This record gives sequence, structure tokens and C-alpha cells, in this order.
Amino acid sequence: MIAFLKGIVLEKQLKSLILDVNGVGYEIRIGVTLAESIKEGRELSLKIYHHISDSEQSLFGFATAEDLEYFELLLLVPSIGPKTAMSVLDAAAPKILAQAVHAGDMTSLTNISGIGRRTAERIIVELKGKISFIAGDKNKVVGGKIQQETFEALVSIGFKPAQAKAAVQKLPQEIATVEEAVKAALKTS
Repeated sequence: MIAFLKGIVLEKQLKSLILDVNGVGYEIRIGVTLAESIKEGRELSLKIYHHISDSEQSLFGFATAEDLEYFELLLLVPSIGPKTAMSVLDAAAPKILAQAVHAGDMTSLTNISGIGRRTAERIIVELKGKISFIAGDKNKVVGGKIQQETFEALVSIGFKPAQAKAAVQKLPQEIATVEEAVKAALKTS
């Protein structure tokens, strides 16, 4: 999997670019906001989401880890694919998306192109507990010491931060040790 690319921008379009990385040109889909800040001929570093499906492989680029985490969280919502997730992030910055989810603001979400009422409801229901983890400090998990240590343990064994946060959110309240929490998280993932 490709997770990071650094190279020279050869060509830029409204929602994609070609990045020359040591003589290899990678086509990367990006958000409109990011595209506006990029200049051809300049060096660029991007966090990458490598999407693989039966019919294609695509690279999606993000300037920050936070943008990538929100993108990955949106992909957890049924019926949202990478293109729709990118459209949501184009229309609503991560902090605005977090506020809309926390407030249950259907209107803000349905104003985004491609998001109807049913999809907006799914976004709110699926992300309400998960999005609180990354709305603040990225390395801080809402909850107690066990939840924080479980999050750190899951990341250390290979979970992506967004996956670890989602797994910790699903843990039952009665878990008393980090070991129990990690075992429970591994079973549900």
C-alpha cells in the first residue's frame, strides 16, 4: 500500500494532479481546496489513501493526517465511497463536519452535492461516537486511562489511528483491563 508520496507537481487539474516521484508519475485525486494551493513545478508531500477495487486502483492525496483520518472515517459509512468522501471533505472542512455530526445537523450535510437525507442520517449515526476522538487532540481518546492505553496498544500493533479509535469506541463499559480491551477490540475488528 502507498501511504505517503513526495515529489514534483508535473500537472494540476481541478481535482487531481500528477506527481513525479523519482521519474514515476502518480495520478492522485485531491480536494479542490488543496488544488487551489498547489503550483506546478513545486515539491509536494502528500498523505495517501490507496483505494483498490475490482475494477481500478486510485490514489487520494491529503495535506494533513487529520484530513486523511476524516476521509477514512467517512468510508466506514455504508454507501459512501472514496469519491463521495472526497466531495464531503471538499464541501465541509473536518472541524465543520465534526460539528455537523455532533449537532445532528442534517441540513448542513444534505447541502453537500451527492448527499441525500438517508446518507446524511447514516453519516450522523455512524460517526457520532467515532468523530469525537479526532475532533480534539489526535492522540487523545475520550474516556479513561484504559481507553487511552488500549488505543495506543492497537496503534502499536498496526491499527490505523482511525481504526483504533473506532474499535475503542465500540468497547463495552464493563472492561476492567487493557488486556481485556485489546482482546475485545481484536474480536470486533
